[in-house]
Amino acid sequence: MRKLAVLICLFTLAACGQPAPADQAPATQAPAEGSVLLGSTQNMPDWLLVLRTTEGGTVHFNQRTITRQNGLADIWLQVRYGHTQAWDASDESTERTIRYDVERMHYRFNCADETFVIVERQIMGANDEIVARDSPAQVFRATPVSGVARQILPLACRGA
Repeated sequence: MRKLAVLICLFTLAACGQPAPADQAPATQAPAEGSVLLGSTQNMPDWLLVLRTTEGGTVHFNQRTITRQNGLADIWLQVRYGHTQAWDASDESTERTIRYDVERMHYRFNCADETFVIVERQIMGANDEIVARDSPAQVFRATPVSGVARQILPLACRGA
């Protein structure tokens, strides 16, 4: 048992002072007060929890989908509902309802005006397969004082 402890100590000491791997560059600027600056998101999960809903669901965002250009910020959200939802997928010839638990939404924020639009909604099936999608009218509206859009706005627009 002592030999094992000695080996662990030797390996631990040998790792001290080793340079970071080449693909993990250190942060080059200090984070603003109250924020965290990550040198790399490589080892982070794709979907990060933002909030929990009152119905027992969760809302996540994907940090790898954030893009900022010309004062606009795009971000994808994933909502895992606390209970099964229904999507009317009927067309002219067929009545069809899709039952689902996960939905993804592509938000676009005008950061200066604090307005947003939902660019696309995706209804997810098994194995993250898109089973239905919708592209609502592209009309920017004011971000409410509370709710999902208000929570996501700073994440999407930070630095924009």
